[in-house]
Amino acid sequence: MNLKNKIMNNLEFVKNIVQHTGLSLKEAEMLTADMTGIIVDEISKGNAIVFPDMGTLELKVKAARKMYSPNTKSYHEVPESKTIAFKPTNEMKGKVRSTKKKEEQ
Repeated sequence: MNLKNKIMNNLEFVKNIVQHTGLSLKEAEMLTADMTGIIVDEISKGNAIVFPDMGTLELKVKAARKMYSPNTKSYHEVPESKTIAFKPTNEMKGKVRSTKKKEEQ
């Protein structure tokens, strides 16, 4: 498996939208900026976002806990933390798996 896959930057993503939709470059840039803003706002409110055929983005809250440090031989409080989780759909998992199999052949 090739771990050094190409990373699509924002400009390449916007140009891809232009090719697929026929929007102007400026319109596609505004669309991606608005979409990103909406996603960040909704996730920060604790709302999940479902992308059909792709997956779900949601905020996960890790509870506060005690951690043992072997160096100091004492327990420390670890505060509650928040992270963003992505859960892909079965369809997306299947597409990724079939792509891997094609690369291996």
